[in-house]
Amino acid sequence: MSSLDSAIRLLADRKYHQCFRLAATDKHEELRVTFATSTNFDDNVLPVVLFVGPMFGSRYFCTDYNKLAISSKIRFICVDRPGFGGSSNVPIEDRVNIWLETVPQLLKHLNVNYVSLISHSAGTIYLLNTLYHLRHILDPKRPYVALLAPWVSQEHSGVTMLSLASKLPNAAFSGWSGLVGFINRTLVPAGSWSGGIISSSASLFQSSPSEAEVTSEETAQARWGTDAATVAAIDGLQAKYCWAECMSGANDEARLCLGGGKGLWGVCEDYSEYVRKFCAAERQRSDADRLLELHVVFATSDIMIGTGGKAYFEEVWGQDCVAGCVDVKMVQAPGTNHETVLNFEKGLMHKIFKDIGGNAA
Repeated sequence: MSSLDSAIRLLADRKYHQCFRLAATDKHEELRVTFATSTNFDDNVLPVVLFVGPMFGSRYFCTDYNKLAISSKIRFICVDRPGFGGSSNVPIEDRVNIWLETVPQLLKHLNVNYVSLISHSAGTIYLLNTLYHLRHILDPKRPYVALLAPWVSQEHSGVTMLSLASKLPNAAFSGWSGLVGFINRTLVPAGSWSGGIISSSASLFQSSPSEAEVTSEETAQARWGTDAATVAAIDGLQAKYCWAECMSGANDEARLCLGGGKGLWGVCEDYSEYVRKFCAAERQRSDADRLLELHVVFATSDIMIGTGGKAYFEEVWGQDCVAGCVDVKMVQAPGTNHETVLNFEKGLMHKIFKDIGGNAA
């Protein structure tokens, strides 16, 4: 079997191409939601991770972390948010609410009671809303949340590039997904998910070396359990398959990330206020056996939030109300940027997975 045939066979697993439907309500019609799970998902005794991906994150993230999930003895879920993959698009003002409606129904569909939450970049907005409104889906014996390269508004990060972008009219984002699709398919290495043209183009000016390196045989075996030639074919097919499906949701995701309108971020419009409100609610809980664990992984050089965004995020989770309420741990992944914090070799996903799998009750 050729490397290409092997890659197609691996990516065609039915676990990576699932869907269910949100029933129509008085606020929206029936909506289709596509998602992926790790291939070991039928093992019901294993803990479950719900990954809340970045701006261009899709269910295909599941393919990258499937082998790691299996070896870490966890199960993994990735969901296409509205306007991605086969998921129905919705108005920008409904994106967060539809996500909050999707999560509990998806978990019920999968017969899952509890999850750990992990987010990257723009997924921060959705994760924080999930944590506040759906706190009960975390395991009371070990509530666990991890935020990698958390997104911070340009108002607090002071990143000039994003401040300028936020002043563009909404019409400027109408073709965003198509432009970024061209950039990602032709100029940017596969795996640059969280901002496409913004973060990937900006990363050209960072001092870190290019991440477009040939996958070693050792890394190929660790990631996929196959040879490097097959992994190279997989990387190419992932980008091709991903952009062959709907990616129009990226237009609204870009506007949402840049604060395109009051109320788009739900309960976390103001992170500082969010932390105070969340901690107040957390202290009223009586069904948690342990403090919530909140792990934050910063990149060494993050051009999307800068040093100002990092300092702000540290400050809001360092407020007095957090002590004795949330067990916050913040680390920096050495040698990483906003994108490569998810890198299989440099990132810390493997440590997070093994922490969840090795210590879950």
